Amino acid sequence: MGETDIDPKLKALDERLSQARLKAQGEHAEERISPMGRAFRMGIDLVAGVGFGLLVGVNLDGWLETSPVFLLVFLFLGFAAGIRNVIREANKMQREAGVADEEH
Repeated sequence: MGETDIDPKLKALDERLSQARLKAQGEHAEERISPMGRAFRMGIDLVAGVGFGLLVGVNLDGWLETSPVFLLVFLFLGFAAGIRNVIREANKMQREAGVADEEH
């Protein structure tokens, strides 16, 4: 009779521990990204910004029949957004490296 009362409690405790571990791993997932992965992400951010600006500019120029005006404007804005994302990620990496250096 004692074992049957304990089993559900142990199972519930095990389930809560598993959920807590998964939650803790999810909070630190960004720290496990390799430097190569982060560099790849920064490159993709830059290309995506330029590509999106190019796409919007070409479509607006076609719709409004203005030659390269919006293409140039949105290409520049996309490039600026991509550079901003790259700088933000680089600063984040630098802060994390500083924290890691202080811990050692």
